[in-house]
Amino acid sequence: MTVKPGVLLTFVLFIVLAAVGGCGPPYETDTDKLFGDVVPLSGSYEVAGQPVYYVQTGNPDGAAVIFIHGTPGSWEGYGVFLADERLQGSFRLIAVDRPGFGSAADQQLELSLQKQAELFHPLLEGEKGQCRPIVVGHSLGAPVAARMAMDFPDEVGGVLLIAPSLDPDLEQPRWYNHLAEWRLVRWVLPEVMERANDEVFALPDELRAMVPLWSFISVPVTLIQGNKDKLVSPANVEFAESMLPGETLRTVRVAEAGHFILWKQPELIIEELIALADRCVNY
Repeated sequence: MTVKPGVLLTFVLFIVLAAVGGCGPPYETDTDKLFGDVVPLSGSYEVAGQPVYYVQTGNPDGAAVIFIHGTPGSWEGYGVFLADERLQGSFRLIAVDRPGFGSAADQQLELSLQKQAELFHPLLEGEKGQCRPIVVGHSLGAPVAARMAMDFPDEVGGVLLIAPSLDPDLEQPRWYNHLAEWRLVRWVLPEVMERANDEVFALPDELRAMVPLWSFISVPVTLIQGNKDKLVSPANVEFAESMLPGETLRTVRVAEAGHFILWKQPELIIEELIALADRCVNY
């Protein structure tokens, strides 16, 4: 049987989109449905002329919790947490759009995790809550959160890593990432998927540069990982355990969970965030 080139290309594109787009939005994106009459406040600031966009809800006098999304993604991935009444009562909840995504989609992609940490540094400054800010990161957003704790150790109170990409040897591009680099495939991929693929290729070197910096983290860290994660290897837990002392790191392994544990089990995330706040470093 002869397979027509157009049919083959369509099949290849379907596979690539399904694979590369594994971090697509499996969450509620209707903000009216999530927040009702409470509208999240939008804000922005500039770092060296580059705008940074974020939204916030919650208690303006509470400790800050900064949420950093993976790739692709946007602040909306944390909508269910920004809308949670328990979190709103205790924390000032802030969710950012990383360069090249969400409200920052018109910006150039920033592949450096260090520079991304610098872009979000102003959100740590000037906080008045009892606890220093807690930084939360999911997937590729997790190493950005970790980098903030490495680079600004006196300003971060705790770190929550969810299905994190941490080990440079485990986070190598996969076959579908290489396939997405084919000129014809890349030509028809949505731009947001191109950006996600670019980040995946840059990630191993970025993580490798962070290896000597893990010793700079002395604040409490909680790591939540599903054992059935097909996008980020659960072995990243062992890497974190080798980098951080036991008194610093709390690991939560969830037997039947996958990469989307952030949205499939939000109650677990909320409970662990509240528990982390009880351990966080105060001013």
